Amino acid sequence: MNLLSPNRPVDIERAAFIAFLRGLLPDPSLTVDEWSDQFMVIPKSTGSNEAGPYRTSRTPHARAVMRALSANHPCKRVVVMGASQMLKTQVALNFLCCTIHQSPSNFLWLVPTGKLHKRTSSRIDKTFAAVPKVTERVAKPGSRDAAYNNDVKEYIGGALYIASAGAAANLSELPARYVVYDEIDRSEANIGGEGDPGELAEARQTTFERNRKTYYPSSPTIEGQSPIKALYDRGTRREALAECIHCGHAQPLDFFKLIPSEDGKRVYYPCQSCGGLHDEGDKTRMFANGLWTEGVEGDNETESFNISAMFLPYGWLPWIGLWRQYQRAKEKLEEGDDASMIVFYNTRLAKCWSRTAEATQWEELKKRAEPYKLGTVPHGATILTAATDTQDHRLECKVVGWGEDMQGWIVDYQVIHGSPSDASTWARLDHILTSRYPHATGVKLGISAALVDSGGHFTQDVYAFTGPRKARNIYACKGHSKPNRPVISGKASIVDINHEGKSMPGGAMLWFVGPDTCKDYFHARWSKASGPGAIHFSVDLPDSYYKGLTAEVRITVRKNGRANSVWSQKKGEANEPLDLMNYNLAAAHYLGLHRFTPDQWRRLRESIIPSTPDLFTQPEPVAAPAAPQAIAIAKPWHAPNTGPSQDETKPTRTQDAYTQDSDTYAHDFDDTATCGRDW
Repeated sequence: MNLLSPNRPVDIERAAFIAFLRGLLPDPSLTVDEWSDQFMVIPKSTGSNEAGPYRTSRTPHARAVMRALSANHPCKRVVVMGASQMLKTQVALNFLCCTIHQSPSNFLWLVPTGKLHKRTSSRIDKTFAAVPKVTERVAKPGSRDAAYNNDVKEYIGGALYIASAGAAANLSELPARYVVYDEIDRSEANIGGEGDPGELAEARQTTFERNRKTYYPSSPTIEGQSPIKALYDRGTRREALAECIHCGHAQPLDFFKLIPSEDGKRVYYPCQSCGGLHDEGDKTRMFANGLWTEGVEGDNETESFNISAMFLPYGWLPWIGLWRQYQRAKEKLEEGDDASMIVFYNTRLAKCWSRTAEATQWEELKKRAEPYKLGTVPHGATILTAATDTQDHRLECKVVGWGEDMQGWIVDYQVIHGSPSDASTWARLDHILTSRYPHATGVKLGISAALVDSGGHFTQDVYAFTGPRKARNIYACKGHSKPNRPVISGKASIVDINHEGKSMPGGAMLWFVGPDTCKDYFHARWSKASGPGAIHFSVDLPDSYYKGLTAEVRITVRKNGRANSVWSQKKGEANEPLDLMNYNLAAAHYLGLHRFTPDQWRRLRESIIPSTPDLFTQPEPVAAPAAPQAIAIAKPWHAPNTGPSQDETKPTRTQDAYTQDSDTYAHDFDDTATCGRDW
C-alpha cells in the first residue's frame, strides 16, 4: 500500500508518519524551467488565453532566464529588460512556486506602487490555488495558525511578503533569501530619502549571501534615467536570437528591418545572412531553441537579458500589429507629441527612449555664441534683470539684458563662494546688483529688477536680504509646485511675520514663478539665432554653461492612470543656468517687458541710450522714465536702476579671476577683491 496516497483516510498518526517519511526524502533538485514544465499551472481565473499546464516551449527564451534563477546557477542577480508580456510576471511566479516546493525560505515580492499591490496579491492567490505542489504547502486563507492575507502568505519553511516600493519602511526590517522586484523603472528613484530601491531590496539578503537570488523584470524608460538599463549593463547583456528557417543563421531581430507588403496587411523579416523572408507563421520554428547571444562577462554576479516584442510567440501580438502601432506613434511624434513613441520604445522594443535633440542641443547653442565679452551689454539690450540661485555653499548670479521683442543677451554669470548664512556672502551679491554694466554705446546700465531664489535651506536669509531692498525691485522668489502656472504670479505674498503672527507690510515679499511655463518658453526659442525671443550668448561661456541650460527634458510619466508630461533633470547634470534663466524671465515679466510695443521699446531705448550723443564729452548715464505715464503699459513700470549716483567708477576685480574650462563656467571671487570685473 502506498502510504503517501492522498486517497487513504486521514488520521493524526498517518499524517505524522507521512510527514516523517517526507523528511527522509531528498529535496527535489529540478531547475526552475524543469519544475515549471512538470508542475506549474496557469489558472483560468487569471483570464489568460493559454490557461492550463505551463509549457516553456511557448516562450522558449524563458528557459535560459529560469535556468539562471535556479538554485544550482552561481549568479545572484537576474535581470530581464523586456517588452510587455515577455518573461516577466509569469517567470517570477514560476520562480516563486519552485522555491516554495524545493527550497523554501523568506521571499520578498516588490511592486512599484501601492495600486499594484492588491492586483499582484490576487494573481499569486489564484496561482497558489491552481498548483497542487504549492497548495499543500501554503497556509489556508483565514487560517488561525498562520498568516495569509494581501501582505503576507506563510508556507512551510518561510513566507511570501508583498510590499510596494513607495516607502522605505517596507524594505527595512525583513530578511529574505529571494527577491522579485517587478517593474523597478516605475518606482521612485530614491525611496524615502534612503537610497536606491534595488540596493535597499538586496540589503534584505545580507544573511543569505551564499545562496541569495534577486529577479528584476522590467521595461526600460528614458535613457540615462532607467534603473533596469543600469542593472542590465552590469550583467552579461545577452540579446535574444532567432534562427532563419532557410539557412539556420541565428540573429537578433531588429524591428526597423521589417518589410511591409504592398497592401500593408503583412510584414516580413529578412534573414541578414541569406535574405530569406519570414512571416508571422514562422515564429515557432524561428524561436524553438530559445537562443541568446554569448554576451559579456559583466560583474560576475548578474545574468542580464534583453528581449523585444518581436519575440512574442505566434498567436500573440503579431509583427503587423507592432508595425501599425509604430506608424501611429510616428504620426504623433511628427506633430510634436512623443508620448506614444516613448511607450512603443519602452514596452515594445524594450529600449530606452533617447531624446537626441536635447542631448545635442547644447552644442548647437554654443555654436551661436557671439563676439562680445561677459560683463558688457551688447547694442540690442536696453534693460537689465538679474537672478540669484542659493546653494549650500555658494550663490550663483546671472544678469540678462533684454531688448525689443524680448530678445535676451547673457550679460554676466558669477559664482560667489561662501555660505548663504554668512553676511559677507550677501554683501558681495549686493555689490553685483548695485554695479552698472558698460553698454556698447558707452553709457552704463544698472539692474532694474532682481529675483533671489528662496528655496532650499536659507529661506530666511533670502528674506532678510531682499526685504530692505524692495525699493530697488529686489525680491524673493520661489518655483511653484503646481504645473501650468504663469511665468510670475499676479501678486506677491508678504512673508515677514511680526511677534503677533501678522504680516508686516514693510517686510519681504515673495513672488511665485511657474518653472515649467518658463522652461517651455525657452525650449521653444533655443533654436532661434535672432529675431523675437532669441537668446544670445557670449563667447566667454564654456561648455558646462550650455549643458546646464539643457539639463532638463520633458518626459511622459503615468500618474493615477493618466499620462503626464513633466520636466525632468538629466542624471548628473547641473541645472542652475536654466533655473536662473527662468527667474530672469520672471523678472522681465515683473517689469512688464513682455507687453511692450515697438514704440515703447523705442522710447525706452532713446531715454536710456540717446540716439544723438554729445560729440565732445563722454555721455553720462541718463535716468530712465520715473513715472508710469511716460510709457503706458498694463502693469506698473519699474524704473531701470542706473546704480548709486556716487558710484561713477568702474567696478574692480582681480585680474584673471575668471577661469574657463570644462568644469567652470562662473566668475570666482577673491575675498580680497571687490565684486565686479575690470572692463
